[in-house]
Formats: sequence, C-alpha cells, structure tokens
Amino acid sequence: MPSPAVFRSPKAAATAATVLLSVSGATALFRLAVDVHLYGVVGDLLTGAAGVDGNTLTDADNLNDTAYSVYLLALVATAAAFITWFYRARVNAEVLYPHGHRFRRGWAVGGWFTPVVALWFPRQIAGDIWQAGVRPDETGVRPPLSQTLLNLWWGTFLVGNVLNRIGSQSTHAARYPDDYQQGVVWLIASDVLAVAAAVFAVLVVRKVTSMQEERFAESAARAYGVHTSAVES
Repeated sequence: MPSPAVFRSPKAAATAATVLLSVSGATALFRLAVDVHLYGVVGDLLTGAAGVDGNTLTDADNLNDTAYSVYLLALVATAAAFITWFYRARVNAEVLYPHGHRFRRGWAVGGWFTPVVALWFPRQIAGDIWQAGVRPDETGVRPPLSQTLLNLWWGTFLVGNVLNRIGSQSTHAARYPDDYQQGVVWLIASDVLAVAAAVFAVLVVRKVTSMQEERFAESAARAYGVHTSAVES
C-alpha cells in the first residue's frame, strides 16, 4: 500500500524545472544555429564554392558534435528537474482529485524509463494531473479542460526525438555529401521542435503549478470556513 498522498507546494520544483527547461531550449537553439551552418557548409562543398574543402566540413561537423554534447548535458539535468516536479505534481493531484488517475503515482517516474509505454504513459499521467487542477462546479464535477497545450508539448517532444534519431542515423550512414546534407535537414527539424517543446513544457509547468496552488488554497479556505471568493481576490 502506498503512503497517503500529501500536498506540498510544487513552486520550488517548478522553478528548477522552468530554469533548466529554459537552458535546454537555449542549447537546442544553439544546436539549430550550428546545424544550419553545417547545412550551408555541405551546400558550399557540393557547389564547389571557393575556400570550402573537406577540412571546412570537418570543423563544422566537430562544432556540431560539441553543440550536441552541450545539449545532452543540459537535457539530462532538465529531465531530472522536470521528472521531480512531475512526480510532485502527480502526488498533489491525488490529494486534489483522489479518484481521477489511471496509474499509480510511481508511474510518474517509471513511465519515463519503461520501454514502449514511455510513448504514452507520461502523457496520460499529465492529462490526469491537468484535469485534477480544474475547479469543480457546484455539484463537485470537474468540467473538461482543453488539453491543447499538453498535446502541443507532447507532440513536439515525441516527434522531435524521432526526427533527431533519423537525422543522426542518416548523417552517420551517409556516403555522399548530398545524403549527409539530407540528414542535416532532419536534425534542423528536430532542433526546431526541441525549442518548441521546451517552450510548451515551461507553459505546462507554470499552468499546472498555478492550478494546484489555487485549488489547494480554496480547499484549505473551505476547511476553515472562509468563502472561496476571499481566496480568489
């Protein structure tokens, strides 16, 4: 039996996740600039532009490797902070809406690392957390809240990772410059989506944290006999 869920403010974890998501987005933006430069170098090599040779391409490729290493370090730190916040939000959501969850709270961490189910478990858990933060109506029912923001975050996150894998495999397997350049196109697309995913993730963290703080303040106010409007003002 899991221990009873206890509400704790998610603000500190949300701040850490937001800062690192911003750093991750910035490193993805740096990768985008590097990949665009690499694409241009390969194009110049294909057209025989003056001053562009194999050494120029090697330098651009080494810069790409450096940018990827920086991005990967930022991503690991960001993942740790985001999953910490995600688990805290999941526990809080259980306090706010005990029967509105499809998975046990441990999946808020394990779902990210379990093969195959990692493709949809975190998104479903996020949807349950999201809905738990909705203000109930006078009958106690939580009206459905649009999950467009969640869909944008999860969609850009997943597709960006898929395109990054395609681009990495294509560039490593390329035998000719034009094939290599096509692989770089996939990398550029993945960079754009990585930046977008970071922005959407920040918005998700801020929205969920705000909703949870508001709902818990309202429930605490009702417990002490304070009218809800006094909390909202």
